[in-house]
Amino acid sequence: MRKLFSGVGGSARAKASDKGLVRNTKLVESMSLDEKQVLDPEHISLGALIGEGGFAKVYQCQLAGQIAVAKVIPSEQLNEEMIYLLTNECTIWARLAHDNIVSFYGMASTSQSIWLVCESMAEGSLQSQLEKFRAKKAPAPSMHELVDRYTQIAQGMEYLHKFDPPVLHRDLKSANILLGNNGTRLAIADFGLARYQAGPGKKMTAETGSYRWMAPEVIRHEIYGKPCDVYSFAIMAGEMLTYRIPFDNMMPVEAAFAVAREAKRPPIPSSCPSPVSQMLTACWSQDANHRPTFAALCVALEAEKEMLPPLPQASGTDSLQQQMAAIAVGDNASPAV
Repeated sequence: MRKLFSGVGGSARAKASDKGLVRNTKLVESMSLDEKQVLDPEHISLGALIGEGGFAKVYQCQLAGQIAVAKVIPSEQLNEEMIYLLTNECTIWARLAHDNIVSFYGMASTSQSIWLVCESMAEGSLQSQLEKFRAKKAPAPSMHELVDRYTQIAQGMEYLHKFDPPVLHRDLKSANILLGNNGTRLAIADFGLARYQAGPGKKMTAETGSYRWMAPEVIRHEIYGKPCDVYSFAIMAGEMLTYRIPFDNMMPVEAAFAVAREAKRPPIPSSCPSPVSQMLTACWSQDANHRPTFAALCVALEAEKEMLPPLPQASGTDSLQQQMAAIAVGDNASPAV
């Protein structure tokens, strides 16, 4: 009798497993991915768990001989809302190919989960790096370092905004900028809130993103577009200058009210180079129409780079890369996604 019931149970589990695989495979196929972005889980080797959220676990993995990162989403988490968000993220992210955007490798399906596989950025997030710099009381970044980092992010955003219709990131912040190549390469990540810009006169979802970096027009439920990302870039650029989270003396909602109603902005240090101060002021203008485009920012930053004096052969002040290397000693930083 035990064998009989054991066999029936095994058959039922197998059928459930088959149904789960069919459902998840159909979901991946619905994403309109390129053929090479539909991955076989048999060709992916999951490694160490490096992160865990409310609906997914993140693992280091091996894909075709290279280190990558896999976000594993259990089938039970794939409700209607999650499928909508996942579909939106992957259909946009899968189209992107730029050195300053974290590369999307593809999706895989098993009977129990969906896997999102992307590039591994071994140095973690910009936010984590800035927090370490602040804790270590690291020297302020040089103008060379600021211009290089600002240019990389602006180039990635210019690429997004050149799509037709433009891709709005809508959650540009230091936590969503990842670091690679020993901290010298910056790449934009997390396209969960990204959307194609709505047509003229059409509203997009208000209060989308993170309050500390959110543009006033988004907070106020107004029509918004590409300038909202420019505002977020400026707030993050100030954070990169000071190593401080914006509005760190306020709760996020308090910061949002102060930005939307009082045009409050993070203080600019008196030591801030004049070109950076001017860029911040222009990019976080309360009037979205007065903010420059990322295309214009890239031109201005390249011009600024050309005017900077050559870097000295030796300097008494450590570069950001040297600071990061020193901080990393004794740390066990995990690859991030």
